[in-house]
Amino acid sequence: MTRGRPASSAAARKGLVRILAGKWKGRGLRVPASARPTSGRARQSLFDLLGPRVAGARVLDLYAGSGAVGLEAVSRGAARAVLVEPDAAILRASLETWRVEPAEVRVFAAEVGPALERLASAGERFDVVFADPPYARTAEADLAGLSGIVAPNGLVVVQSDAKSQPPRIRGLAPTARRAYGRNVFHFMEVFDAPVRKC
Repeated sequence: MTRGRPASSAAARKGLVRILAGKWKGRGLRVPASARPTSGRARQSLFDLLGPRVAGARVLDLYAGSGAVGLEAVSRGAARAVLVEPDAAILRASLETWRVEPAEVRVFAAEVGPALERLASAGERFDVVFADPPYARTAEADLAGLSGIVAPNGLVVVQSDAKSQPPRIRGLAPTARRAYGRNVFHFMEVFDAPVRKC
């Protein structure tokens, strides 16, 4: 969920995005005014690429905004998602009407850097991590501790603008890049992890 640019779809321009598939298909999420949600096309392509990784996965959605990516994952069979978003009031308001089980979704109202430290201290590990930092700034400092919470054989996906340089995150190695218009997904794995196709 990227800040500072207008949304690309009609629904997003109206301040709403919808879950695309799974048990929550069609449910709407309000979009914070400062956020630009990942387009539906790009989100669908992302989950096509993730494929069977999603089922039963522990998912971390950083800079979550509306929470669409993390909630899409749970809708499609992920075991749980942690959504990190400092301005979480709108996200929490959306979820109040969903009757989500606490074991499935946790909203973490904090900046990304401190949130990663707290999750690591608690022994949390994630199979899929998605990060969509604001295009206007580098997030490499925020994400410096990310490799420490990636589970064995886990995958990290960082979204960036097509004109931006690929992020360099300590302890992570790039494995693939996919572009969908201005949305670019950078796939990464921990250095010593066996490389798996995404």
